[in-house]
Parts: sequence; C-alpha cells; structure tokens
Amino acid sequence: MRALITGAAGFGGYHLVEHSLAAGDQVMGIVRGSTNSLMGSAAIAHWDIREPIGGEAEDAVRQFEPDVIYHLAAISQASLCGADFPNDEAVHTNVDGTRRILDLAASLSSKPKIVIVSSSYIYGTVDQENPVVDESTIPLPNRGYGRSKLAAEQAALTQTDVPVVIARAFNHTGPGQTPNYIVPEWCKRVASSFEAIEVGSLSVSFDLSDVRDIVRGYRLLAEKGADRQIYNVGSGVSVKTGELMEMICSLSRRRPEIQERYPQTRSEPIADITAITKLGYAPQYSLQRTVADVLAEWA
Repeated sequence: MRALITGAAGFGGYHLVEHSLAAGDQVMGIVRGSTNSLMGSAAIAHWDIREPIGGEAEDAVRQFEPDVIYHLAAISQASLCGADFPNDEAVHTNVDGTRRILDLAASLSSKPKIVIVSSSYIYGTVDQENPVVDESTIPLPNRGYGRSKLAAEQAALTQTDVPVVIARAFNHTGPGQTPNYIVPEWCKRVASSFEAIEVGSLSVSFDLSDVRDIVRGYRLLAEKGADRQIYNVGSGVSVKTGELMEMICSLSRRRPEIQERYPQTRSEPIADITAITKLGYAPQYSLQRTVADVLAEWA
C-alpha cells in the first residue's frame, strides 16, 4: 500500500510509520514542523492541517497518490482541548483539520481509503457497574477533547466521496511516549531517587494497550475495515491504576512511598473489541512487556 500518515512525527504516528514500512508499504508522513524522527524510506511533506494545503505539500501528496490516508494529526492531550467544550485550538485542529483531510482525499484521483483515528473519550462517563462499551454505545462526551473527536467522526461519516473507517483508539502507551501520560510519568517518577511520589488515584480502572498493537489495528482497518464502520481499538481488558503502579515498582525494584491526591474508585470505558477481532486483530504485547519497555527509557 501507499500510505499517507498525518501526525507522522507524533507518538502513534511514529510507530505507525515504523509498522507500515516493516510491512512493505510505501509511506509519506505529514508533519507540521521540522522533524528527524521518521525512519527508513518514509518521505516527508510539511503541512499544518489548521491551514489549507497548498504549494509543495499538495504537489507531493498528489504525486504520491496514496491508497490509504491514516489521519492521526490532532491535539491528543485532553487537558489542552478545553474543559466542557472544545477550545478554538481543538476546533481548528481536531475538527477543521479533519475536514481538510477529507476534502484533500476527495480531490485525489486515487480516492484513498481514510482511517480516521478517534478516541474512547467520545464515550464519556460510563456505567460503573458495566463499563464495557461497543460501537453501538451512544457517545456522550463530557469534555472538550471528546466532543472535538466526535465532531471529527461526524464530519468523516458524512463524506460520501471516499471510503472512511473510524478507529476509536483506547488508552495506549509504549516506547517514546512523553511523560504527560500516566505510564511514562509514573515510570519516570519511580525510577527517580525520590523516597515518596504523589499520584492521582490507585483505584481507577481503564483499558490500556501497547501502541505497537494499536497501530497494527489501524493497518488492519485499512486493509479490511468496512466503509462507514466504527471499530473500537483497544485491549478489551480492565487494568487498575494500583496494579499498574505495582508492576512498575516490581520491575524497577524500587518501592517509594505512594501518596494519593484524589483517592476514588471509578472506571473509564473498557473496549468491546469483538468487531475488530473478527477482522483478525489480536494484541501481541503483554502489559508487563509494555511497561518494561517504557521503564527502560527512564531507568
């Protein structure tokens, strides 16, 4: 396949570039600024999706003639997208940027398939007694980030000129993730010399995958995902934050005192992955392997 990947210099984008190249695909990465992080034979085009495409970037994409466009470019840190509703930056990037990708795809003679990477945040608050959600669960996002991603989904599903698949990605981590996220943040703190560290809560359950599994899911959807269909991409397994901390401490052989700022018991959405499993998806990385790989970067 000839794969065009937006957000190619980001965490998920970088791993998708690596996976696609390893699978034998020709790859072009869309990046906003300068980057040295892409590897192998991936070509690079510079485009800030907050603005209309033009000039060299548009010429490069048209010449490349992608078979598939993976749209990962977004503000993915929820705290930067506004509180209850999306801020202007989230709208310009996550919503308007998606529309520009759709318009670009529709204008190409190759009419590529688009894999829109969405988020489990669109589900919002779940029933604490039954937190498992499937693709038919009514999305009720309650934060700016989730609302911006749902608006991007809706824009994609109304685009009739090109085939579109929605990948609702659940929490994922792995090598190269910045410590703005729970696993690398906790690995960094535990690996430090501090005698005590402060965390939010050790009693939150959530769905956590390895990014290398998640990007395999994206490529599988490019190959086999049905047009206008939505697929949860996650582990389907609930893990508690306390279990995650115990794993980090055990692997690092350090046991600092853990102080909880906001002790609370709750669950975030847990993925029902039946739909993508039917296409042949099966996670390959154990959580212990994932945590060990992240911890190795901070040890």
